Amino acid sequence: MYYGSLCSRAPSLFGAEDPAAELDLISAKLSSAKKASVKLFSARDSSAENAFVAYQKGSLAPTRKLKIAYMLPHHNVTGGMKCLVEHLRLLRTQGHTTIAVHRSDSASRAMPPWTDDTADVDIVLKLHQRLHHVYPAGDIDVVVVGIFHQVAELLVGVSAPVLYWEQGHEWLFGDPVRFQRQHNYQKQDKLFHMVLHLPVALASVSGAVASVLSSEFGRSSLIIPNGVDCNRFFPGPHQAHLPTNLLVASPAESIHQRAHCSVLLVGNPSLPLKGFEVAIAALAAVNQVLPLSITWVCQCRPTTAMIPSLASCGLCISLHINPSQDELPGLYRGHDVFLFTSRYEAWGMPVLEAMASGVAVVATRCLGVQTFAIHGVNALLADPQDVLGLVRCLLVVLTDSVLRFQLQLAGRQTALRFSPTMIVDRLEAVLYSLTAAAGELLLLREPCLPDLQQACSWASQACAKTGSSS
Repeated sequence: MYYGSLCSRAPSLFGAEDPAAELDLISAKLSSAKKASVKLFSARDSSAENAFVAYQKGSLAPTRKLKIAYMLPHHNVTGGMKCLVEHLRLLRTQGHTTIAVHRSDSASRAMPPWTDDTADVDIVLKLHQRLHHVYPAGDIDVVVVGIFHQVAELLVGVSAPVLYWEQGHEWLFGDPVRFQRQHNYQKQDKLFHMVLHLPVALASVSGAVASVLSSEFGRSSLIIPNGVDCNRFFPGPHQAHLPTNLLVASPAESIHQRAHCSVLLVGNPSLPLKGFEVAIAALAAVNQVLPLSITWVCQCRPTTAMIPSLASCGLCISLHINPSQDELPGLYRGHDVFLFTSRYEAWGMPVLEAMASGVAVVATRCLGVQTFAIHGVNALLADPQDVLGLVRCLLVVLTDSVLRFQLQLAGRQTALRFSPTMIVDRLEAVLYSLTAAAGELLLLREPCLPDLQQACSWASQACAKTGSSS
């Protein structure tokens, strides 16, 4: 599987004159590979693919704006959720009617509290409710699902095309955590495999994800990449931001006071897949040669239970815990290097945000990041969990100002290629293609009704609180 390994490298878009055109090329290659080896799901995927090709050629033309429902799986601040919210914002600016849907017995609105963006329609479902119970499902043109747990119920309850946009997770990449009984991970693993056998249209955030879906599940998918708003994330001098608190693992006099190299970390320390134990080890080694000032933007305070080496790493880290989305761009600016050490990623949004902010990037070759990061061109890359390789990259970037400037410039140019305009054009193309194939996609559900019902039942068990189901 793909956990903790290089596996096949994702095709890079950096050198393309037109990133959208290269996305189509990646999709075509993956589709050809899938058709040569696995034909089981060809009918389920070809309807959307054929309509997409026709749309791109101009054979299909939009006649009206769409009503698009987005199922928002949670309210946590994650890269995936930020991208779903961005879709809603972009589609609304294009004149489409956006419907945000979230299931909760406590939330006051479907849109997460950390964003000021709104949808045209905001629906909070109670835990026992389904979308068609509270909204005229027949009025919806397309439903976009951000997590696989909700796919089956929508295929049963809504006649409109259902698009599952795969942004990556432990079950996709074969993380051993999926075998744990705790938190129903085993049941969720089974549910994920069941869902990918259902007649749901698929989109991937990157060629890396599309490759996994093709090779492991025999499914082809259209690609809807992420983008970054370079008017919000842009280069500038480092500004002092009062940290939430300091994480001092050495006498306070030493590291912080004499630091002259600034390193940025972004991510949740409680997620092992982010590889922060590797980041801390690499930074501790570099800190012996070049005193470091480290800023960590994170969702929770790192602890030694999460990262045991924190207690003896000798680093002084300024923590910024759950900053507002308005504050976030300013926290990126002005650092010497951004360090990203994930074991696997479907995309790696913080890397693109750092590039947009003019910060030199050192990262691991963690699949999705290689969609836009090229070693020696716009970033320096090392293998996942390769502490020594990361140390070498960090030392080179921090001691070679010419190379650092070149990486900063190339990174910014890369980010500009993934503009909101390019993303929304791509997104609209996929959504309109699904409406054109709506009749064919609906017909595919009828012979799969037993599978749909079984998946709905299993989803209830997989999503139940631990201990409430055996």
